[in-house]
Amino acid sequence: MTHADSVLVLGADIEGLAAAATLAAAGRTVRVIDERQRPGGLAARFPVGDGYTAPGLLTECALVRRALLADLHLERAGLAWRDAESAVHVVREGTPPIAIRRDRVDGVPAADAEAYREWRAYLARVGGFISQVLDRAPPAVDEPGIKDLLELAMRGLRLRSLGDSDMMELLRIVTLPVRDWLSETFSSPALQAGLAAPILTGTVVGPRAAGTTALLLMREVARGGEPVGGLAGLVDALVARCEELGVTFQLGTRPTEILVDAGRRRVTGVRCGERRFEGTAVISALDPARTLLDLVEPGLLPHHVEWDLRGWRRRGDTAVLLAACASPPSFGEPNGDDIERLITARSPDELERAADALKYGALPDEPCLEVRIWRGPPHAPAGGATLVVHVHGVAHGGRDGWGDEARDLLCGRVVDTLERLSPGLRGQLQGTSLHTPCDLESSLGMPGGHLYLGELALDQLWLQRPSLALSRYGTPIAGLFLAGGGSHPGGPYAGGAGVLGARRALRG
Repeated sequence: MTHADSVLVLGADIEGLAAAATLAAAGRTVRVIDERQRPGGLAARFPVGDGYTAPGLLTECALVRRALLADLHLERAGLAWRDAESAVHVVREGTPPIAIRRDRVDGVPAADAEAYREWRAYLARVGGFISQVLDRAPPAVDEPGIKDLLELAMRGLRLRSLGDSDMMELLRIVTLPVRDWLSETFSSPALQAGLAAPILTGTVVGPRAAGTTALLLMREVARGGEPVGGLAGLVDALVARCEELGVTFQLGTRPTEILVDAGRRRVTGVRCGERRFEGTAVISALDPARTLLDLVEPGLLPHHVEWDLRGWRRRGDTAVLLAACASPPSFGEPNGDDIERLITARSPDELERAADALKYGALPDEPCLEVRIWRGPPHAPAGGATLVVHVHGVAHGGRDGWGDEARDLLCGRVVDTLERLSPGLRGQLQGTSLHTPCDLESSLGMPGGHLYLGELALDQLWLQRPSLALSRYGTPIAGLFLAGGGSHPGGPYAGGAGVLGARRALRG
């Protein structure tokens, strides 16, 4: 039976859960449908071995859109925040690690330490403008109304208020390769690599590619406190809040068709195999191309929308290795501090070579790794640790996927790299689990094996995420809205698209 205010949410990852909670808090009756058996998507807990669990497959936890989630009062549902994000360490053989924090960098020449303080001061001055872009729905530019024109004017004034020097510098650097911008400021190649490496997850390029500075600007401005327990802790709170608000979960159920009244071009529900769920609106946190090209009957979309979606890029570029360790690896921690997050690339050139391997479909000889270490309970037995390792520059593998030999070779190279930096690590391994882009697609429903449901590039951000016609979360079909990682701000900016897409749906 269809309820007057019933809404169907497709996808139970962070964006889908944020959308469902936002809708339910506004009084809607909400049902969440997901083909996976548990909520959370890539932020769900993944077992690695006996007593070892990874709190998701993602390493970035400091970009949660906390301001947008504030209205959901997730703290009442058990969510807690760390006082500060974990430092990023650049680990090198025979040299103390570099520690990159929001307010300072340690382990670099004094000139670079001072340059970093000045660099952060510049980011603080332009941060308000960039944060405003991240946390608001894009304006309509194809058919703008008065409100859209006013919003564009206000953003122009906000940009102008930065002053001539800061404004002109922002306009100069936004399209630069990140390697060029960082090399202008810092002499240490390892510091440059530590700042650049996190933004390359979700791209298929290296630091020499134009526009990568924009990705660094966004990340550095958005960085903040992390949920206790990682993104899985955020998932727990969202699920608890949804249940408190009366959201119904239909897990292990694969959507096969979004039902549309073709005459009125209005959504009427969702078909899942032989089952049918009726609703007055559907909010999809799935990949936008899958939503509109695979689940909607052909012929219901304008040709230009179909054309844009067929060009939506979601090529997997990162493999994820989960590793269970009997004791936490040691990477020469400075001052006895526990390293929680580390980068193994020692220069932008190493990151570029990883991107070259991706271009040619080859395994990187020496992988560039981004590692997140989760120590002790609930992630591992007392004294143990679970590692989440992102391997840059790993291609999808094609229709036939990855054979056992290639998988073993990649795992071996990753472990070899970690062993060189932390001697004895190999002997502490209790188990590993490799997720190639092919695995992410076949087992977790991530089209193309992409972690963020769409590449992060200048032509796939903000007004063009996923296209000009769809950037404001609505679609040409009445009652059908987008609210997943393929919509603004998308990618690693967890919760943003879910809340903004749900707000758009509430406006009708």
